[in-house]
Amino acid sequence: MSGKPKQRHPVVQPLDKPYKLIALTQGQNVIVDATDFEWLSQWNWFAMWNPFTRSFYANRRVKTVQINGKRRHIKISMAAQILDPKKGEIIDHRNHDTLDNRKDNLRKATRSQNVMNVRHKREGQYKGVHRRDNKKFAGWRSMIGVNKKLVHLGTFRSPEEAARAYDEAAKKHFGEFAWLNFPD
Repeated sequence: MSGKPKQRHPVVQPLDKPYKLIALTQGQNVIVDATDFEWLSQWNWFAMWNPFTRSFYANRRVKTVQINGKRRHIKISMAAQILDPKKGEIIDHRNHDTLDNRKDNLRKATRSQNVMNVRHKREGQYKGVHRRDNKKFAGWRSMIGVNKKLVHLGTFRSPEEAARAYDEAAKKHFGEFAWLNFPD
């Protein structure tokens, strides 16, 4: 790889904790298990913004290749470096903190399992809940996507009731990958 490594900010390591921090670019830090710190520190990690999740991920360049006359950088995420997923598997962050790469927070998942764990995109609204206004009824509708089909869970008087119906269905269909409106 050519080019100078980008300067990282200094990091103060937490004392007496089972984790350490690795400095990334863009002023970001990634959390890793203390047992993985030395091994992961041998590489030059950078912060990469993902607009879909609206969060940073820790990545490193593996190599640079020429494709159709253009230079392309092949990257690997730190989470994938740690868990080494097989083809068709991706890495899911249980707590949605994409810069928390401790093994307890990482799990292998299929794309479909990972989608189950996506939180609602709009602030202040519940996942699986939509306003319903018509001549017969004004209220809240609860729906969930299961096996590529949209399942209607019912119509409710309050958004909280509709959200609780979504949560029950999500627990049933998605298990540990369910992203709940009201986590226990």
